[in-house]
Order: sequence, then C-alpha cells, then structure tokens
Amino acid sequence: MDTDSSYEHELARTLSLFDITMIGVGAMIGAGIFVLTGVAAGIAGPALILVFLVNGIITSFTALCYAELGSAMPGAGGGYLWVREGLPGPSGFVSGWMDWFAHTVAGSLYALGFGAYFALILELMGISFFGLSFEITIKLFAVIVICFFLLINFKGVSETGMAENVFTVAKIVILAIFIGSGLWVMYNKPDFGFSNFSPFIPNGLGSIFIACGLTFIAFEGYEIIAQAGEEVRNPRKNVPRAVILSILIVLPIYCLVAFVSLGALTVESGTTWQYLGEFQELGLVEAAKQFMPFGVLLLIIGGLLSTMSALNATTYSSTRVSFAMARDKFLPRKIATIHRKNRTPYVALFFSGMLMIFMSVSVPLEDVASATSLMFLFLFMLVNLSAIMIRRKIGDQLDYGYRMKFFPIIPIVAMCANMALAVFLFQFSPTAWYVTILWVLIGLGIYFAYSRRHYVKTEQWKRYAHLKRDIEEK
Repeated sequence: MDTDSSYEHELARTLSLFDITMIGVGAMIGAGIFVLTGVAAGIAGPALILVFLVNGIITSFTALCYAELGSAMPGAGGGYLWVREGLPGPSGFVSGWMDWFAHTVAGSLYALGFGAYFALILELMGISFFGLSFEITIKLFAVIVICFFLLINFKGVSETGMAENVFTVAKIVILAIFIGSGLWVMYNKPDFGFSNFSPFIPNGLGSIFIACGLTFIAFEGYEIIAQAGEEVRNPRKNVPRAVILSILIVLPIYCLVAFVSLGALTVESGTTWQYLGEFQELGLVEAAKQFMPFGVLLLIIGGLLSTMSALNATTYSSTRVSFAMARDKFLPRKIATIHRKNRTPYVALFFSGMLMIFMSVSVPLEDVASATSLMFLFLFMLVNLSAIMIRRKIGDQLDYGYRMKFFPIIPIVAMCANMALAVFLFQFSPTAWYVTILWVLIGLGIYFAYSRRHYVKTEQWKRYAHLKRDIEEK
C-alpha cells in the first residue's frame, strides 16, 4: 500500500481562517486556564493577572515572527521549517526534535487535565471506578482520551478542524459565564473585592517570572497555526491573521478569569490566592462553587472541553512536525507515509501518540508543564533568530503576506525575554531542565548517527518564493 509515491502526496488544503484561529485559541485556552491557574496563583499570588499580561506581551513579539514567516513559508512543520532554512548545522533538526517533543508533552498535560476533571465527576457522583485511586483514575482516562483523539486525527484534517471549532466555541461561552458571574459578585462587594489583591506581590518579583515560565505553554497555540500552513486556504493572508486574532482573543480572557477568580472568592482563613493554589489544577472548580450558577457542573464541562480541544490541537501539530522531519529525511521516511484515503500522516500520528501516553503515565503534572514551556522557550529563540537570518539572506525573494515592523528589534527583544523566563523556570522545576537537556542530547545522537547521513541540504525555500496567488488561494 505504501509506495514511494505516497511520500510525494501533499496534505489537503481545507482549513479556513476561522478553522485555524479556533485551533490556535483551542490550544491556548486549555492548560493556561483550567489546569494551571490554581498552580500559578499559588506561586505568584494576586500578581497572577500580571503573569498572564507579561506572558501575553512577551509571546506577542514571537507571534509576530510566526505571522511573518507563516505568511512567506506556509509549510507543514512551522518553526522547524524556518529554523532549518535560516540556521546552519544541526539547528534545523534540533528545533524540530524539540518542537515535536514540546507539542507531544503538551498533549500529555492536557490529557492529564482531562483525566483530573473526569475523575472529579466520578468522585462527585460517588462512583468508584473499579476501586482505583483518584490518581490512577486520572492517568487511565488520560490514556483513553489520547487514543480517542488519535482516531479523530487519523480520520482527516476536516474532522480535526470541525471538532476544534465545536469545543472551542463552547468553552469560550462557559468562560464568559464564569467571568460575568464573578464580576457581578465583585460589584456587590463593599470594596469590589479589591482587598483580595493586597498584597499584590506577596512572594516577590521573582515569583512572577517563575509563574510566567510555568504558564508560558498557555500562549503557544499560534505555533500550531503555523504547523497548519500546508493545509490552510490562502495561507499568505490567513496564517498571519489567525496568529494575531488568537492572541487578541485569548489574552483578555486569561486576565479576566484571573481577576474574578481572585476577587470574587470569599475564604474563611488565609487568602484567595492560597486557596486557589491549594487545589492546584482544580482551583477554578473550587472558585466556581461560590459565585457561578451551576458552577461546578459548568466548570467541569468547560474543563473537559478545554483540555479536549487543546489535546486535539497538539495531537495535530506534533504529528505535522515529525511528518515534516521524516519528509526531509531527518527521520526514517516511513514516518512521512500519508494514508491513501484520509490523506493524514498516520505513522507520525502513531509515534506521537505513544510518546504522549508514556509521558502521561510517568511524569508529574507540574514537571510536564515546565518541561513543555522550556522546550517552547528554546524553540522560539531559534525561530526569532531564524526570522532575522531569513529576511537578510532570502527575504527579497520571498512573497511575504505580512512583514513585522521595528525589525530586527522585535525578534531580539523576544529572544532575550524567552531566555530570561527559561532561567527563572529552573528555580521552579530543575527536572524540566534535566528532561530538556536529555531530550536534546538524544536528538543530537540521532542526528550524528543517522540524520546527517540521510538529509540532503536543498534550497527548499524556493518552493515558497514568489508564490502565485491564484495557486495559493485555490
């Protein structure tokens, strides 16, 4: 069935602007809100609002690089594709290797979040799932939901986009109810709940940047938009639009959720941020119990939808990275095989799924989140540097649909900010650094033992040079 010609098949170009915007938003409104808000509140206190705002600003700089490069070189692989073209030596392989791992591990984080919310439903209903403990039940349902979305992604990109649209719109509605309910409760408090925000930075300035590093994963959804470049209609216009729209949609939601979570709560002892931190990934559920109509039910539904949509998006993106690397012969070409009927890279999907399952059952949630954030921070540094090199080397030969202003100041600032967050993240989770270093060393071993001998450097960027718009818009 798998002849060599199958490697030459192009992916189906079926995704609209709305589809890829929802894929990006769906990936972002996942761990950042429903899983990591409580964890981050316990670290930064009321400055959680500032954490999301700072992360939004920092990530916006890199997002502009993604918008520019995604409009000029819209291929499967996203950041990996650009680093491969812009930087020398093993940089391209290492970026793809980290990108694949980051999206895959992010998927395991979302699966664990799903498992936590589903296990909570069973606990509230008084159901003991075969007598398993709460922690084991979480991991079991994480594996089940991973397998479900592997099947969805195998069926085709249209099914992936449709599922993402439904899940993302539904959870935005639930979060809007959460925000509105919280604001109403705060409006009826004597001091509008502002006493809950004092002191604003109880654990020092360093805690803000540690929490920024932990929650940075919450803003990586635009990277998935770039991964879809080869399957988007009119990517020159729609990729940069979707990148910018996704940030503009998500950032206000994050800040408002943090604001009402801290301000609308009333606790008998201690502070609201300590209360949220105590419940970790279920912190928002505890907040919703107090001020949201049908709060627990709606928040659990929102958490399930949120983690499912984020898992769906990261399953899609991790598969596209490994597919692109195999198509370039960095990985065995078998991984680049496309299913004849569904036109999906099913072998790459299988390997990504197995790695997700392994991480879900073997690594604690906080370390999973930290390792993922660290991988993305390093990847984004490489992409920002590549944006500078590509524009200087071949920029005049590419057909950009969008060019960032204040070049090269924006990518330089982004690189410095990303490195600073990576350093602060070590204080929270040294394990994340150890996992990242180990993964990179394994990748370098594969590169020098296999990939360097098989990969043939070609000027593949010429495929995207001066693209005819009638071809791109078909």
